[in-house]
Amino acid sequence: MKYGDFSSLVQLGVGLHVGTAILQLYGEIGAEPLVRTLARIKGLLADQPEPSDLRDQYEQLASDYDIFKIRLFNEYKKYIKINAGVAIGLVVTLTIIAFKSDDPIDDYWTMITVPIVGLSILPAVCTFAALWHDASRLVAPMKARADKLEEGALKL
Repeated sequence: MKYGDFSSLVQLGVGLHVGTAILQLYGEIGAEPLVRTLARIKGLLADQPEPSDLRDQYEQLASDYDIFKIRLFNEYKKYIKINAGVAIGLVVTLTIIAFKSDDPIDDYWTMITVPIVGLSILPAVCTFAALWHDASRLVAPMKARADKLEEGALKL
């Protein structure tokens, strides 16, 4: 086994970790049904001249969604720092592999392959899964509230 055998894997790892920038898209993709429902409710309530319980509920839900976006962004910043650090470490590893690509891996260095494989794949996948799970868990109750509120607004 040679160091060069791991170059493609490390390149994949760098791409995965740099690619975590797409995680920010969850706020736009995963929460889009909620955003559309909120827009419909706002349109339905716009015709109501006086303040109502439905309008108060809408304002609370819109406020909760704004807080969710701020929390998601703060979580995203934390994860992007971690993944950027891993990506930098993988770039350094890739540079070393490029210089040593034809050298065989000595018996003493065989164990280094396990962290290389792990760092190339696990942090980005775990980050993506954790953010997606947390965001989905927080959006689901808001979407259910929005659906109930929309039903009430349609009855007006």
